[in-house]
Amino acid sequence: MHNPKDIKNFSEKSVEPLRFDVSGNLIRKFGRESISNKNVAILELIKNSYDAKATKIEIDFSSVNTKEGMIAVSDNGDGMDYSDLKNKWMRIANPFKSKKSKNGDRIFIGEKGIGRLSAESLARTATLFSLPKGAYTEYKIIFDWEKYQDENALISDIGNPTFEFKKKKGDHGIRIEMKDLNHDWNNAETQTSLLTDINLLNPLNKPMRDFRIATKFEPSLVVVPKIKKEFLNKAVYSLKTKLTGGTLIRYEFSSINKKKKEGNLQTTRKLKCGDAVFELFFFYKSPKYFEQAIGKEMSQVESREISKMLDYYSGIKLYRDNFRVKPYGDANSDWIGLDIAAHNNSMYPRNDALIGMVHISKSKNSSIVDTTTREGVIFSDEFQDLITFVQVSIHKIFTDLRSEFESHKTKARKKKLPKGGKTHIVSIPSPGTKIIVPPVVNLVEIGGKYPENFYNQLQDEINICYEHNHPNAAFFLCRKMVENLVFNILEKKFPSRVDLWYDQKYKIRHKFSILIKNLYDERSNFNKPNVKTYIEKFNTEVGLFRKEANTKAHNVFEYLCDKKELNKFKIKDLVQLLVKIFDNI
Repeated sequence: MHNPKDIKNFSEKSVEPLRFDVSGNLIRKFGRESISNKNVAILELIKNSYDAKATKIEIDFSSVNTKEGMIAVSDNGDGMDYSDLKNKWMRIANPFKSKKSKNGDRIFIGEKGIGRLSAESLARTATLFSLPKGAYTEYKIIFDWEKYQDENALISDIGNPTFEFKKKKGDHGIRIEMKDLNHDWNNAETQTSLLTDINLLNPLNKPMRDFRIATKFEPSLVVVPKIKKEFLNKAVYSLKTKLTGGTLIRYEFSSINKKKKEGNLQTTRKLKCGDAVFELFFFYKSPKYFEQAIGKEMSQVESREISKMLDYYSGIKLYRDNFRVKPYGDANSDWIGLDIAAHNNSMYPRNDALIGMVHISKSKNSSIVDTTTREGVIFSDEFQDLITFVQVSIHKIFTDLRSEFESHKTKARKKKLPKGGKTHIVSIPSPGTKIIVPPVVNLVEIGGKYPENFYNQLQDEINICYEHNHPNAAFFLCRKMVENLVFNILEKKFPSRVDLWYDQKYKIRHKFSILIKNLYDERSNFNKPNVKTYIEKFNTEVGLFRKEANTKAHNVFEYLCDKKELNKFKIKDLVQLLVKIFDNI
């Protein structure tokens, strides 16, 4: 390898300094290739308007279905003069917002310059109109993003036609017209998704008073209900926890029937995430379970309203300075691991039964940083500790207090949380270690779906009886489930052969033993692979269960003393086999 020190009398001569140039296709890499979620692109434009002190923003999709399809985004913010356009808007990754944390009374939400590149991800051309506040001049810039894809094109070599013309002094704001669109906005699913994301842009219990967002679709294919702050009062339980100094968690837990508990938890190690707040609102959709838990009735109207709102807004969302950070809390983003925990312990809330919000800020959580594309945050020890804070709030507070409040579902607990004023020490796992939720073993659970909805409720009743060690009640309910499943199979497979599943003489269903025999005798008529094998296996394993179920149902002296005795009947396997058979008819 060449080493200049080895050369004697080496002389050097200064030449023109080399500088980095940026290829034009970087615009696309930062635009549509990075911002793959079209909703995020729209939301970034909204945040830009907020940073520009707008109080109103209009997003017009009314022309998307025309030959000249267009999205127009307009606000009444401060606008930008020529200097701002040149030195801020046209300079990618401008550090202006990073240096200044506030814009008057507002905290800057945008930071990485992604907003302006959102236009490229949404359409192939864009026209920007800027009306600076207090000025008499308006500016227009035309962007043809396809020019940046030309071979050997450099960003600095491409001129974007710019014009100025007169305006009224009182007019101000920004308008961006995007044409030759990259996405289809004219379907119900897309409109529902966007309107829901816009409604979730700010916390549901902290609506933005001085910033209104209006959307217009033509045709408007959906109506997404806006959730009101008062809806949260319908929550059966609400929890609010505050992390202070990385070690102290203060909590307030209350129920809809006015029961309330407050207290403190002291962590065994300092969490690195910074101060944060977590709020959880838990709902019962079923009037039956609501009444069991609270002792009050829920109307069917209330039940439908709760179910409808949760369909749109359930999950735990992450908010920074009162603006949402996607995708946390989306339908497929179980970032806290709730659904897995709820599978192991019924006191855990599932994502589809709650509305949750985690609140952080730039000032107190500076190490939790968005990715460049604004789709999530960079995973770090600090972010992991934020997740741990939320998990501890649910694991150590919500589940214990819910168990305590619901006497009919009381779980074995290590100890009750201390009463107000006292501090309880809580062990916090090291970074990267998951909180393990002890599993609750169920007598019956399946992979797949039952033939009818009532089986789900029946399964819940079986498992509750099993959990509380009522083996005879669980056993007789299992008999009901297995017998009905065999009946459903025969009825579905042989609808015209009523004699296989119905006693026409006595006008009742056949007895359990006859249903089992008929299923086995007809096994060769099930054509799909493996079904005959399933039936033969079921017939072999159901013998003991059928015999004992009949004996214990008719003999008062025959009964089970402990739930462990149920294990020998392989009930879970029997149910799973029958569900597989039904699914393969």
